[in-house]
Amino acid sequence: MTLKETPVRGPLSRTALKAVRLKPAPGQPPVKRVWSIRKRAHIELFDPGQCVAMQPKRAPTQRQQEVLAAGRRRRMFGQCRACQAEVSRSELDRHGVCPTCVSRFLWEEEEERRQEQREALVEREAARWKELAELLVRHDRTVFIDTETTGLDPVVALDEIIEIAVVGPAGETILQSLVRPVAKTAWDEAQAVNGIAPADVADAPLLSKLEQQLATAVQEAECVVIYNGPFDLAFLPPRIREIAAPKVRCAMRAFSLWAGEWSEDRDDFRRHKLGVAAAYAGFQWSDPAHRALADAQATRHVWTWLLERHEERNG
Repeated sequence: MTLKETPVRGPLSRTALKAVRLKPAPGQPPVKRVWSIRKRAHIELFDPGQCVAMQPKRAPTQRQQEVLAAGRRRRMFGQCRACQAEVSRSELDRHGVCPTCVSRFLWEEEEERRQEQREALVEREAARWKELAELLVRHDRTVFIDTETTGLDPVVALDEIIEIAVVGPAGETILQSLVRPVAKTAWDEAQAVNGIAPADVADAPLLSKLEQQLATAVQEAECVVIYNGPFDLAFLPPRIREIAAPKVRCAMRAFSLWAGEWSEDRDDFRRHKLGVAAAYAGFQWSDPAHRALADAQATRHVWTWLLERHEERNG
């Protein structure tokens, strides 16, 4: 049984009547009015038995069929804004770009990013070797200084030097002494590292008593090498700091540049402890690490090793 042959029951809206090819007869009153949730308005319902038949649908012409087909195609397919290719609309992204072009753009962006990284690496390497060349200059009179302290902060925590050593270019000891701090009486954390107890420095000289000897060693030197130069330099007396600052070369920085391990967190080359650098350079410890003289000797060995490697590299 076809739709037209199916008995039509109950009052219907104009839309429902049209679906079965019926329409209200001229002057036919509605049976009732009801609220349409979809249209959010009242609609009229009519008795199908009193309605009249609509004219039969005419078959669409060839031109109409072509227009309808084109409309359906426009709904189903769209043109990629990048390559102008016709693809299913479901495949276009929110910018109207097809998957092939999206992949191409992503590849191009990734390749551009990689090229920027390659260029940045080349620039970084050039800057690395340039800075290293400026640091690693051989001088006839170089001294190596190391200190042991009560802590890490000479400004806020008022930490002080408790041992100092100065080593000459041939490894000779120019100065080596425990130092009695002026104010600090205990340094448990530092003691756990360097093993220097308050009792060990009770009879040691104050730093002020060693200042002239230290000043002479620094004044006579062409170059002052310190492992982690800014740290030790901050603990030295102002007078010594003023003399030494223009001559100081940081062996930690030099080794970090030579090792060339980049740290994304620091956005700089990774820093290495003296023990790591000394082991890499083949230094043999004769005394325990974290004592001023032993660390100064280790610094000298690392610095000499770096100079030799740098000179070999540059012919």
